[in-house]
Amino acid sequence: MLIKVLSRYIFNKCVLFSPRNFPPSAQSSYYSVFTFVLPRNISRQNFSIPKPNFWTRKYFSSARPSTSKNSITADGVHKKAEEFRLLNDSFLSNYKNIAPSFGFNGLGEIVYRRTYSRVKADGKKEQWWETVERVVKGTFNMQKRWIEQNGLAWDPIKAQELAQSMYDKIFNMKFLPPGRGLWAMGSPLTEERDIYASLNNCAFVSTENMRDGRSSISAPFKFLMDASMLGVGVGFDTKGAGSKLIRGPSTLRSSTVYVIEDSREGWVESVGELIDSYFDENVGPYEFDYSQIRPPNLPIKGFGGVSSGPQPLKQLHKHISQTLSKNIGAPLSVTTIVDLMNLIGKCVVSGNIRRAAEIAFGDPQDNEYINLKNYEINPHRREYGWTSNNSVFSPLGLDYTKICERIKKNGEPGFAWLDNAQKYSRMCDPPDHKDTRAQGGNPCLEQTLESYELCCLVEIFPLNHTSLEDFLDTLRSAFLYAKTVTLGKTHWPQSNAVMLRNRRIGCGLSGIAQFISHQGLSKLKLWCEEGYKHIQNVDKELSEWFCIPKSIKTTTIKPSGSVSLLAGGNFL
Repeated sequence: MLIKVLSRYIFNKCVLFSPRNFPPSAQSSYYSVFTFVLPRNISRQNFSIPKPNFWTRKYFSSARPSTSKNSITADGVHKKAEEFRLLNDSFLSNYKNIAPSFGFNGLGEIVYRRTYSRVKADGKKEQWWETVERVVKGTFNMQKRWIEQNGLAWDPIKAQELAQSMYDKIFNMKFLPPGRGLWAMGSPLTEERDIYASLNNCAFVSTENMRDGRSSISAPFKFLMDASMLGVGVGFDTKGAGSKLIRGPSTLRSSTVYVIEDSREGWVESVGELIDSYFDENVGPYEFDYSQIRPPNLPIKGFGGVSSGPQPLKQLHKHISQTLSKNIGAPLSVTTIVDLMNLIGKCVVSGNIRRAAEIAFGDPQDNEYINLKNYEINPHRREYGWTSNNSVFSPLGLDYTKICERIKKNGEPGFAWLDNAQKYSRMCDPPDHKDTRAQGGNPCLEQTLESYELCCLVEIFPLNHTSLEDFLDTLRSAFLYAKTVTLGKTHWPQSNAVMLRNRRIGCGLSGIAQFISHQGLSKLKLWCEEGYKHIQNVDKELSEWFCIPKSIKTTTIKPSGSVSLLAGGNFL
């Protein structure tokens, strides 16, 4: 009963969009996407570090001029800003010999060492204090580069105070960046290669633009593969179905030998060339040369992990060809779109690169879509249909009878009320229509997204705070981290066009049930309300400091993954 009461409150106050986002008559059933923290008897180390007084001092109002060199040369070319020098030895010494409060009696530490501790130059793996140092340093490097490249004022004293506060919050797991951030922030991926997309949790891409020629057929498939290989979960729709005729590579043209580069980009481009060849009558068949792809079990220096060899990509090319060849002469179908996306997801998983997370969105009246996971009708999809969650865009007043028959069998498809998500920032407030251009969402569906848009999500653990003021202070650090991630441009122009405008962020809470059991529901309500108002003020301050738009979304409730295990959290 307590969980239902809590879920009803958070649904009305915080949650905007979810795979189980029911109409008002069913709101009391919505309690499946909250994160929980189990009790543990571990005391947390709190250090006496200089704490900025955010109540009496406007942090971003009168920054001192930067002492570094101008980042713009005489001919207008940007130079890379000088590296942010994080903290000092005396500060870090407070943390080096402190055992972090990992959760679940050591499980959290195992997850950290397996998943987020990077191998250093000396061949040893990072300690927790070193991972936190890398993450915070990378965060403030991004800020410093943005400030100096735009000719704004950088205040090194303020930066140190903010950095030390953020370091303490992360070290003591009062908030944690997403797993992508713990792994990639401050690493060669961001500091040397500028692959800032790897810092984001989720994305969405629409296939609708296939219809009017604004998008090549392969574009959404390439985006999903590229993002998935960076650890980003991707949603997609099936609106491009029926837009193009599958012609097949021209038998009148000679074949093209395509040498695949040993890189993420090389794999993605090869898939794009193969798909497009089935829709262009002027292109002949492809013969792929896999000789440059490194053999299995060699270290991948940039992203980490070990290589898979070319076999997963060979299988993907084979399955794409089979899927499209059997449909030559027919329009691109809903089934074919989802098949191709799912086959790509299977390749990413078997390629030992990252896990793949996908969600497909379809028409609730489309029997073909509804039966995609009916393996009696589609036995060929059993091998790869599991790679995506499937949901339908549900208009209000829909007759759910037919869909619920499928749900009884395997729990899918789910429902997404896109109209509500476009109208409301919070369901308890009047419609503000801020998100009218949203077209879908991410695989767990806690965020609405426009096509090609990405989003960064952070987790705050309320129980790890001693007071409301402490909690609000953490919200500032958490939001600062996520807002900083929006400063990093991706390598996709379509994504930058959306993200530079929206600056979408998701600050969420983990350990809700544990907080209620220790502090009570009334205190959670107070902290949620005060926290939401505080985040809006913080967003205004940060946006003015960085000279960027305020974020179209600022909060979310997400199902947590392995990050919550670090802090002792549990997803129910």
